[in-house]
Amino acid sequence: MPFVQLNNVSIGYPAKGAPRIIQSGLNLTAERGELIALIGRNGCGKSTLLRSLACLQPIYEGVIWLNKENLTAMKATSRAKWVSVVLTDQQATASFTVRELVSIGRDPYTGWLGSLSERDNRVVSQAIEMTYLNGFEERNIHELSDGERQRVFIARALAQDTPIILLDEPTSHLDLPNRINIMLLLQKLARDAKKTIFISTHELETAMQVSDKLWLMDKGKGVSVGVPEDMVLDGNFDTVFHHPSFEFDKEYGSFIVQKQLNQPVATRVKDPYGLLARWTTKALSRKGYRITSDAPLELTVDEENRKWVVEMGNQRAVASSIEEALKLIADFTAGMKSLQGSL
Repeated sequence: MPFVQLNNVSIGYPAKGAPRIIQSGLNLTAERGELIALIGRNGCGKSTLLRSLACLQPIYEGVIWLNKENLTAMKATSRAKWVSVVLTDQQATASFTVRELVSIGRDPYTGWLGSLSERDNRVVSQAIEMTYLNGFEERNIHELSDGERQRVFIARALAQDTPIILLDEPTSHLDLPNRINIMLLLQKLARDAKKTIFISTHELETAMQVSDKLWLMDKGKGVSVGVPEDMVLDGNFDTVFHHPSFEFDKEYGSFIVQKQLNQPVATRVKDPYGLLARWTTKALSRKGYRITSDAPLELTVDEENRKWVVEMGNQRAVASSIEEALKLIADFTAGMKSLQGSL
């Protein structure tokens, strides 16, 4: 039997008259040491599913099995030794030091006196080390950056020493380096500490690079499960995130904004897959230029000498950057339109 198993589970939240069901008939599994990312549009039930797994809200049908035990039937004190949670925008209301806040994770083991044993202190120290917080132990939690504070809450979950960690949008409001560092940290914890980690996230491109499995949620239509690469090849993202203003690029694993390309330009490139050619193509698309073979204006990308040659009729100019090339194209095009207007 899988380590975590959802059998015919329905999730939602209370409403007047009857609960509002967001997803139903969910049959999902997870194994030890897996990092699983919950992906989907707003309202598809990512946070609701995480909170249901944490027993912070009820499920309305089915059973969640954890290591062959009914998770929702467990006593809260027992469940706290199995599942730890890091919620969105979690804040420390008291003025704790880093070590004090991480130590709270040992509450399920310390009894009513709350005194830490030698083992408890060792687990706290290990959690601090694993989250790269050495040297921060005596810092006040309110003095930390958002990324540092998020690592403290993850350290507290680690100190709780549960085989399952649930994180709701752990990278929200963080800058790019901190988002990547948090995701790499979670990947390391799943692999090295054999934790089963669930995260809800909008960071699809990053999640695809670090997650073992994706649970791709479609509002009211269930959950597709697979490794990221299979889901790309199977077109799952095209279905769930279909929208006329953007599309999912299977080659690069990213979303591309659909632009109005209404100005023709011809290009000559020795290596269409070269770095200059790729970014030149992106720049032309951003400016609304459509690449075609029969345009009156021709752009040559010289990868070897890192230059761009713009030609139209008997006009010819050389640019040393994409910005200069775009300006030349715009000037040549404007001149052509002005000439046509005077005829």
